Formats: sequence, C-alpha cells, structure tokens
Amino acid sequence: MRHAAWLLASLATTVLAAPTPTKRDAATSTTWTPTLAGYFDTVYKYIEEVKRSNGSGPTCDLSKAKMPTGTAPLPSPDGLTLAHVAVGRGVQNYTCANSTATPAAVGAVASFFNASCVAADYPDLLELMPGVALEFPVPTGNSLLEPSALGLSSHHFFSNTTTPVFAFDVPTGPQLGTVTGQKVHDCPAPVNAVVGPNGKGNGAVAWLHITARSTTIGNIKAVYRLSTAGGSPPATCAGQPAAFSQDYSAIYWFWE
Repeated sequence: MRHAAWLLASLATTVLAAPTPTKRDAATSTTWTPTLAGYFDTVYKYIEEVKRSNGSGPTCDLSKAKMPTGTAPLPSPDGLTLAHVAVGRGVQNYTCANSTATPAAVGAVASFFNASCVAADYPDLLELMPGVALEFPVPTGNSLLEPSALGLSSHHFFSNTTTPVFAFDVPTGPQLGTVTGQKVHDCPAPVNAVVGPNGKGNGAVAWLHITARSTTIGNIKAVYRLSTAGGSPPATCAGQPAAFSQDYSAIYWFWE
C-alpha cells in the first residue's frame, strides 16, 4: 500500500544531507558512522522490498508490534492494548553533592516522536533508532527527529525527582492525556546497548516498567522504557559540576 512507501520515504529524507564518511558536518556536528550506515542500509532494504511488491505491504497495525525482551523479563502488559510507541530523545539529569559522591538521578527531559507505524511494520529499524538519534543534536521546538523525520508526539519531564510525566500536548500528535507515572520494575540495558553519542559515554540507562498514578489524565495504564541508548552518569562525581546532564534516547511503549 501507499502507506509503506510513504513511511520509508520519510525515514530516508535526510540521507542525501547526511555527512560524508570523511568529512565532519559543522551544522549538525555529526559524522558518518557505522551506526548511521546500518540505519540507512536497513531503510533502503525495506524501500527495495516495497518496490518489488508494487507498494503493497505494511499497514501500521499496532496489534502486530512486539516489545523486545531485555536482560531480565519485565512484567507483561497483560489485558492492556498498545496505544502508542515513541522514540524519546533528550537528557537524563544528575546532581553531585561533592566530588566523592555518586551522581544522583533527578529526572529527565525529552521530546517524544511518533514511531507507532515503525514499531508495527519495521521492528528491526525501530531498534536502531535510539542509537542513531544520539548521533544528532537534541531536537528543539517542533523539529522532526533526525535522521528519521518522525513527527513530535509528546513531551517528557519530571514533576519532582521521582515522578515521571508524559504529556501528550502536541496538537498534531495522539491525544492520550497526561500520564503521571511511578517506576515499579527495571532491568539493566543489554551489554551491546549504545553507550552514548558517537559510541562514547558511560552506558545505557536501565529499561523500565512504569505504571500510571491515580492523577493520570486519560486511559494509559503502563509505560515501558526500552531499547535505551546513553544516559548513564560516570561512576563518581569527580570532575563533575553540581548539576549535569547526559544525552540519551529510548523507545517508549504506552499501553491502555
């Protein structure tokens, strides 16, 4: 169907503007890396498949989307229906009491981009997106997510140091309310997870199972943060300021 061709074309919109293998791009501060190469190779693989099938194929059916399994099983969303899948791109925030302390997590700020159709139709491509997103600056305003050209769907922040909020406040995005959550389970990211931008960092933050608090507006009951890339702090506060941030990206699954 035309949907498949349109989606893949949008995912590849920035390939011609992507940096060359030998030259650093001053505007985007990105370089051509194996991560980017793998992403575009996968996009074009699917484009060729769509061409061979005369444009028929995927239909953006979220009932087909399957969450990946982590290093330890997180509780299954039994009895719930998948409502939305998003790529989150932003920063994890930390504070340091002194130079010998361990960095303390104090929340995150991120923009979320609609990846529901990718989750349903191209799961292997979805898994590449967090690592690829780290190769580009954090989007601002209503910018699309580079290089996938996914549109903004919601915003993520913390109302205090332990309470995540997911606000579906984008007029053109899904209208799923405002989710106030609480972390109930976690597991370490896989050992092969992207550690940070350009392959440099302190590791990927944990995968999470978050449930909705009673103050949630809307029908979302559970949120999963999976396929994380980057975001972890250094082991100690040595050489760190009193407050600092670490770039991260992840796939978020919203269930109602």
